[in-house]
Amino acid sequence: MKGISIKYALWLGSVFVFASLIVTFFLNHIYLVALAGFVFGIIVVLGALSRYNQCDTTEDERERKIAAFSMMNSWVSGIVLMATILFFIYFGWYSALSVVQVISLVIIAMLALYYAWFIYYSRKGDVE
Repeated sequence: MKGISIKYALWLGSVFVFASLIVTFFLNHIYLVALAGFVFGIIVVLGALSRYNQCDTTEDERERKIAAFSMMNSWVSGIVLMATILFFIYFGWYSALSVVQVISLVIIAMLALYYAWFIYYSRKGDVE
């Protein structure tokens, strides 16, 4: 039961983070409520992840490896996204996004890609 409640806390924190970033992206302004939701979501996610990683079974080792590979792929994808945006803006192909929107977009993409990679590696089985 403990693992299930930690997973619910992880998803709840993620919902707060995604919702606050989407509000920030579309309104193109950082409001205090959105910032508080973002900080609350990050605190809940980090707390859930730190509690989730304290188990010592072999299944947890597999999930830690999946999480590490997912995080690595998320960071690489985020860097590629930032480089692509920078490339487009440098050549004047796209400059309609503000700084707040770019930061929100990159964080949203990195979190979504982390979950996508985590689901992919979980279904694939082993990570090598």
